[in-house]
Amino acid sequence: MTKKPDEIMAEYLLNGAKMLSELCPKCGAPMFEVKGKKMCVVCKDTEKETSAPKTDAENIRVIVPKYAQEQIAQTQNKLTDELDSLILEFCRRAREEKEPSECRKLMECIRTAAEAKIILSR
Repeated sequence: MTKKPDEIMAEYLLNGAKMLSELCPKCGAPMFEVKGKKMCVVCKDTEKETSAPKTDAENIRVIVPKYAQEQIAQTQNKLTDELDSLILEFCRRAREEKEPSECRKLMECIRTAAEAKIILSR
């Protein structure tokens, strides 16, 4: 049974781990300090759960020509700005929402948009 990253992090926080401001270079999750050691709890727990060897598809690198790098960066910046606006709009709507089920849907949208930003920043 695979745990979601937020479930893994919550478990560590409840057990006294300290969340740091640094992000894991591998998965983009916040780094943690656990018993005096800095580590990514998401990668650590995910690696335990998936003991299968990596496939060739997981080892493929994408090579982007220099002329396209600037265009990709501009597109990523636009998408990040749009996601920020979307998150703010969802927050505004959630604040005004009276129905708990609708508020929960909006919070899920906020979480999804935040995850998209993390993926985009990789």
